[in-house]
Parts: sequence; structure tokens; C-alpha cells
Amino acid sequence: MRNKHVLKIAVLALMSLNLTAFAGEDKYSQLAAEISNAAGEGLRDKKIAIIPFSYADGREGASDGAIISERLTMKMINLQKFEIIERSVLDKVMNELKLQSSGIMDAGSTKELGKVLGVDAIITGTLVERKGGKIEVNARLIKTETARAIGAAQIIIEKDWLGGDAAIVQPVQQAVYKPKPKTAAGTSVRGKNEYGFFDIIAGFGSSTVDITYADSTYGIRFDRIGYPGATPVGPYNEIKLIGMESSGVGPIGCRIGGFGKGSIGGALEFSLNRTVVGPQTGISATVDGAAWTMWHSYDYLYMTSFGMSGDIYIRHAGEKVNPYFGMGLGLSLNKIEMPKVKYYKGDGVWITGVDEMGIGLMFRLPVGIRVRTANNNQFFAELRYEMNSVGFNRNRKYESSRIVTQGVRFVFGMGFNL
Repeated sequence: MRNKHVLKIAVLALMSLNLTAFAGEDKYSQLAAEISNAAGEGLRDKKIAIIPFSYADGREGASDGAIISERLTMKMINLQKFEIIERSVLDKVMNELKLQSSGIMDAGSTKELGKVLGVDAIITGTLVERKGGKIEVNARLIKTETARAIGAAQIIIEKDWLGGDAAIVQPVQQAVYKPKPKTAAGTSVRGKNEYGFFDIIAGFGSSTVDITYADSTYGIRFDRIGYPGATPVGPYNEIKLIGMESSGVGPIGCRIGGFGKGSIGGALEFSLNRTVVGPQTGISATVDGAAWTMWHSYDYLYMTSFGMSGDIYIRHAGEKVNPYFGMGLGLSLNKIEMPKVKYYKGDGVWITGVDEMGIGLMFRLPVGIRVRTANNNQFFAELRYEMNSVGFNRNRKYESSRIVTQGVRFVFGMGFNL
């Protein structure tokens, strides 16, 4: 009999504990249901962010508020009526926007948070400590578009967790929403002036071409243009043709890049250029340092260049218009064709025509402006100084010749938001 009596007492105690726990849980369900009812049909996308609650008396610490908001979050998810922003993402965005991490926010902060996260509303509120280890929770549902409260609810709960704001213990954050949060435009959460781009580019412009032939071992010989049948002159250590005018197209290609939260950005560009040096009169030249004047009556050079380069930009960070300037370096692979140029092989033998590949170093200084449209596409226009320095040797072991193109080009195109 005595054992039966003890068993009854144990069962009653267990039931009492279960009822107490159920009552506590039911309070959070009640709070979630009242907020859900307050939302009604007034929210367009049903996307909500829940901000940790804070004490109304302004005390330091956020442990109690974080625990209560976490429990409310689970109840809101179980209702399956709303899309809840994950806590870690919310904290990151609020830190980036330099907003307070809990409690009541002003109208400007509420609207800005709603815009960046793409949420229709936020749930926030205050806590009031009551006697007997109880806490009064005052919750408000605020529409981010207008920063007006569209619903409110109040519950009183038992503080059934260890620690609290008197002895702060950071709660372990649990993932409450797995998909990566999206903004209203469908892209990852970023600052309002932070974006990536993929550009289709085209350009045109004029450039000058310098060609240096150098061979200090066997020397450089050349036909005296304008004197048919004349004996080739030389050898010389270096012959340099200076400032020849060229035509062509490019750059044509693409680039991918972006800007961060501040003024610094960058891009990686892949482009194609075509350079043609046609007939020239009165070419300035030096032959072993002595000034000469040369000319030719035919297309002298065709060069097709594929470039891969990187740029660093500094911009003025505007919401729609971003003027910028920068600097770029890169490498080029160049197909060099000189149909009429000869090179002396020795023993009276001349070979006509140069057709080879050369590696080049690219350098540029861009100045431009980028405009972002309402749908986040972009248009840009850019002036850039470009130089491409390409080595070649006309298949002669000791020759170290070089082609340098340089000039100003106008580049334009369309970008797509990333």
C-alpha cells in the first residue's frame, strides 16, 4: 500500500510538470496565432523577419530576448503561413546596416531593413520582468513599407531557462530557414550599392604602332624602300619605326566583376583586338640611333590580339550612377603577319613574309561611368588608354624585336546584374 501511495504521488508530480510545460509552450503558440491573425491578407509576400526582443527598461544584454524570439520563430514556422528569415542572415544584415540587434527600431531603420531583406513585415517588441520569475512579452507586427504597426499581442510566460541577462549566456543559433535569403529582386542579400556584373563590351579607336628590330649578334639588314634592285643595307644593331598610324577594330569581348560596399571594385576581361598598319609616308625612324625617314606603299602589319586582363576600379558609390577610374594589367597572345617584310637568312638568301605568334604585356587606364537601370541591368561607357607590347624574333635565334601599340579607345556595352 505504501508503494502504491508513493507511485500515485510521482505520477501526479509528473503530470503537473507536463501541464506546466504544456502551458508554457501554449503561450508561445497563442502569441504566434494572434500575430498571424493580425497579419491577415495585408502582407503581399508573407515574408517576415523576427528581431530579438529587449527589456523595456533598457538594461544591457539580449539573452532572454533571443531565447523568446527563437521560441516564437519555431511556432511561426510551424504555422506554415510565413517565410521566416534565418537568424544568422538577419544578424549579418543588421550589422552591415549598423542597426541595433534587438528591440524597437525607428521608421527609417525598419524601411531600410525591409528593402534589403525583401521582407513585408518584422516582429519586434519589449520584455517586462514581473514577480515570481515571470516575463511579460509585448509583441508588435510592423509593416516595413509604411513602418506602421498592424498588429499586437501580449503574453506572460514563466522563465524556465538557465541564465539570462543577469548572467548572459549566448544561445546557440539554430537554423530556422534553410534556403538562402533573397531580396525582392531575387539576388543574394547585399548592401544597396553592392553588386556584381557581367558585361558585353565593344570598342573602337585609333592607335600608333612602334616596331623595333634588334639583333646585336648578326645585325639587321633591310632593303632600301624606293630603290628597287639596290643592295640591302646593314647590318645594324637596331632599326626602329616610330609612330605609324593604324586602323582596326576592338576591343570586342566580355568581362565579369563587381563593386563591394565601399569604393573599390574590379573586373576580369577577355577581349579581341585587330590592328592593321597600312601604307605610310614619312615614317620617323632611327637606325642605330641616327634619324632616318622611311615609307612603304603596302599593308605592312596585321596583328590579331587575344587579351586576358584584370582591372582595379575606384568609383563614386551612387545608387544608380557610378563614375569610376582605374588601372589594368594583363597578358596577350598575338598573331603577327607581315606579308611583305623580309628577313636576311645569310649567304645572300632573303625570306619574304613573317607569320608567327608573340606574347605581349597589356596596360591600360580606364575612366568611365556605369548606369544601373530599374531592373538592375547596366549600361556603361568608358575611355581608356591602352598599350600592348609584343615580342617576336622572325624565327631568328638572336633577334629580339618588339611591336608596341598604344592609343585611346572608346569602349561601351551592356551589363547584367550578378
